Amino acid sequence: MDLIPLIPPIVALALILITRQAALSLFSATVAGAFLLAGPSPVLAMRCLFEDHLFPKIGASNWNLSAIIFTFTLGAFATLLEKGGGFTTILNRLLANKSQDPKKKLLFGVYGLGLLCFFDGLANAVLLGRVARPLTDSLRISRQFLAYVIDSTSATVACVAFISTWIAAQLSVIKESLETASFDVNPAALFFHSIPANPYCLLSLILIPLVIFKAWEIGPMKNAQPVPLDEQAKKPEANSPWLALLPLIVLVTTLPTFIYFWQDGDTWSWQNAFISDGVPYAMVAAGFVALTAAYLCFPKSKRTEAPQHMLDGAASLFPALIILICAWTLGSMFKSLGTADLLKTMLGDQISPMSVPLVIFLIGAVMSFMTGTSWGTFGLLMPMALPLVLKFGIDLPEDELMSLISMTIGAVFGGAVFGDHCSPFSDTTIVSALASGCSPTSHVATQLPYALIAATGATISYALMWFGLPAWLSTAILAAALAAIVLSRKTTSS
Repeated sequence: MDLIPLIPPIVALALILITRQAALSLFSATVAGAFLLAGPSPVLAMRCLFEDHLFPKIGASNWNLSAIIFTFTLGAFATLLEKGGGFTTILNRLLANKSQDPKKKLLFGVYGLGLLCFFDGLANAVLLGRVARPLTDSLRISRQFLAYVIDSTSATVACVAFISTWIAAQLSVIKESLETASFDVNPAALFFHSIPANPYCLLSLILIPLVIFKAWEIGPMKNAQPVPLDEQAKKPEANSPWLALLPLIVLVTTLPTFIYFWQDGDTWSWQNAFISDGVPYAMVAAGFVALTAAYLCFPKSKRTEAPQHMLDGAASLFPALIILICAWTLGSMFKSLGTADLLKTMLGDQISPMSVPLVIFLIGAVMSFMTGTSWGTFGLLMPMALPLVLKFGIDLPEDELMSLISMTIGAVFGGAVFGDHCSPFSDTTIVSALASGCSPTSHVATQLPYALIAATGATISYALMWFGLPAWLSTAILAAALAAIVLSRKTTSS
């Protein structure tokens, strides 16, 4: 059996494990693929890489170009909101009224603010840690518990939110992965259908309020202690909450509005709007409008600093976009090399197509935990997983095939987020720990048991999907079971 088509993904995974640099590793994999396709000549290999695969992917699709622009725009938007100080006031006002249990009130407030900061995972972690740490210190809440709440509402929220720095990359990698298999379906519709099939993210988000309500400290979290009074953090500068809320309102309202009015054809409807080719243009336009609103709402006394903050925010996402572009390129190369055909041959014809999402989730979870990169994981896995699913599901009825594709998309994203959530090498894990004021090592140790609970639930959910249950029902069953188990536990701390 010729295993040459597997060389690029093996190169990518091996280099990620060695270097911890996802962008460099994926680019190296594209170079390896170019040599396999063009032969030993460096000149021909580079021409193959740039002329046949990389440049055509950047400019050939309005989805891809809009993904780059929208991601840069949302990066700048997120940084302006983080630096503006409005979220600090929101938490302070939340605690202004006395409560019988101020600890729970604060932690639920942090959780709610984490859901509100849906636009970016890293910005979420930095912002919530900076805002909440002084308040949790004053209430004698361990920083490890704060880090768990913050980290669990970062990538998990951004992954399933339609308006985030993730969404453009997610839609474009879905579209490119399907196009390499000659399967043309609107990626926005598939993304929405994949959300119920992403039980890891959903169960992680459901678990947080249950843990807060029951003060359920398990494993190493039982031994996490609040910091001494003389080491408590100082409160950051606060400003009007509208400095943060107004730009978010603008973003949330303009994006669906622009999508609706940008649709093609004479008959307009919300259903048609989200599957039209105008979605990428609407995303870019809404991003610029929201960024303008964030700039105008930035504190006047510091507005001269706003342009630099915008540049810093956009630049922070440059490595992620390199990963995305390499994912597009690898998808094109996998098609030329016949990677999906080889994988199907290796797995054999006896495997059930409905078992593929379960296998993909487990592979993605292991990959992301070992490498610490969510974008690197879904960028490498999606271009292989979707063509593979189409090979296995070629004889399925159309509705079953679409369900299988949606489940596979959810499995890829869920598996990728697992490592982003709890790998010791993940930037989100490290940033959440440092923003909360604890060591990354202690954060990983205290958060991992909760992440494994959600991952176990997700695995069972995919097993139920394998046996024919709809994705939404499988996830709902596990959510209900999780709630019943946690609520039946005794409160473990005050």
